[in-house]
Amino acid sequence: MRNTILPKRILSFTLPCLLTTVLLGQPPKQWDKRFGGTDFEYFSALQQTKDGGYILGGFSYSGIGGDKTEESRGSNDYWVVKVDANGEKQWDKRFGGTDEDYLGSVEQTTDGGYVLGGWSHSGIGGDKTEASWGSYDYWVVKIDANGVKQWDKRFGGTGTDKLASLEQTTDGGYILGGLSHSGIGGDKTEEHRGDYDYWVVKIDANGVKQWDKTFGGALDDELHSLQQTTDGGYVLIGYSNSGIAGDKSEESRGSYDYWAVKIDANGVKQWDKTFGGTSFENATSLQQTTDGGFILGGYSESGIGGDKTEDSRGYYDYWVVKIDANGLKQWDKRFGGTDYDECESVQQTVDGGYILGGYSASGIGGDKTENSRGYTDYWVVKINAIGIKQWDKRFGGTYYDNATSLQQTTDGGYVLGGWSQSGIGGDKTEESRGSDDYWIVKVGCPPNSTVIPSGTLDICQTDSIVLHAYSADGCKYQWIRDSKIILGATDSTYAATRPGIYRVLVYTRKLCADISKPIKIISSCNRSNDISIYPNPSNGIVTLTYNSIHAGTVQLNVYDKTGRLMFSQKETAIEGSNT
Repeated sequence: MRNTILPKRILSFTLPCLLTTVLLGQPPKQWDKRFGGTDFEYFSALQQTKDGGYILGGFSYSGIGGDKTEESRGSNDYWVVKVDANGEKQWDKRFGGTDEDYLGSVEQTTDGGYVLGGWSHSGIGGDKTEASWGSYDYWVVKIDANGVKQWDKRFGGTGTDKLASLEQTTDGGYILGGLSHSGIGGDKTEEHRGDYDYWVVKIDANGVKQWDKTFGGALDDELHSLQQTTDGGYVLIGYSNSGIAGDKSEESRGSYDYWAVKIDANGVKQWDKTFGGTSFENATSLQQTTDGGFILGGYSESGIGGDKTEDSRGYYDYWVVKIDANGLKQWDKRFGGTDYDECESVQQTVDGGYILGGYSASGIGGDKTENSRGYTDYWVVKINAIGIKQWDKRFGGTYYDNATSLQQTTDGGYVLGGWSQSGIGGDKTEESRGSDDYWIVKVGCPPNSTVIPSGTLDICQTDSIVLHAYSADGCKYQWIRDSKIILGATDSTYAATRPGIYRVLVYTRKLCADISKPIKIISSCNRSNDISIYPNPSNGIVTLTYNSIHAGTVQLNVYDKTGRLMFSQKETAIEGSNT
């Protein structure tokens, strides 16, 4: 559904608060920052860090100059930049061998440091301590909180292997995923299936390989993103032009399709699913959702057909597919303008909806409500839990600006990262350093809401705890428990009766969305209420029902009217009604 713009004569009589129902939470730009050397920098990924700042990663061809403080190692090197919450640079670090090194993924680790992953053509030299296996290999670098290298590891076969995505796992190790053209040899223990295959490598906290797995069909299959799932397994996404063969159990829809693969904690395939239209689709990003399913994001040039239920807008469009925990499609949505629009990142938001980010060459038209700044611009689309568009925003300079990464931030706003060739102009406030620079854009409003009481609260000795949202400019509220919307909880107060993590999303008269800090409610005792026994009086056989505020062990004691204990038993209660 497109945003509805009311006629001016109606808007002039509309209270300011009601504007949020038209442009729901559309955030303005807070700031933008450019980082680069004197040559070429390509931005790959970003993440908000525990201190409220951001870690930025990509690769660089520049020597010392501009924002780059260390000399180049080889042709190009990994380059990471740490900035604070306002985008001010704190430090930058270069890691590379004597040849080509491309960083594709960066993540903060539980020890406060960072893990960097990409692919390398370098042998031993510079920061690289292990020789190359083949043409390109996976290369993982672990650094501490100040950017000092702790270790590096190479993983590869005898051909080309390129790491696209990595993540720290719950056991402290790491899962690595990308594409491989290698057969058995080097670190690769399984034969390749077709042209390129998905290749997944599990390593421990010190970078020692634990296992590797290959997944593919008879043709080209390239993994672009992976994530550990709540059951301890992993989900993989990329694109495929393979039909049924090898690990691929469903026929191709068009030339290339989204291909999702779910594996268990040991890398054993559980299921795979193909999603596509009649032409070309490329899946670039995925995330497990709070309902246990998955959101898949990428772009498509297909019209209606296959799994695609909406016609093409332009050359390429954003295409998102929501699937359940077993990989079954629930819905799909297309968003685009009249030219090409490529989605590079998708994430579930705290209100249960989704944020999509990438770049666009389109002007006003289709789903795009703002004109182009330059040749390509960052383009953000916010949708609700069932895929209905709420708003879209364009950010760009006067030339090429391509967003590759997006994240919702802890203040309820968003941070966008990519690369830019633009100078000052449009939304870009700093001059270019070289031919291409990192460019990050922070959008959203300064926080203006709090919840009282705060901290950790115990519900053990009371029926409920009333939470109050205090906002300087709030006019619409949505309470959230454990990252899920509480249906009907849309007042400025909420009576919490269950343990959980509570927050409130506040929509303001400034057309912004603000999320409060979390409030934790616990229950330190096994407490039940609403107990009934029937029939009462009885002939000795009764039915007891009670409501429990949480699952766990409860003690049931039944006394007669003289106070004598008649029955005592421990049992396992479920949350809610028990009989």
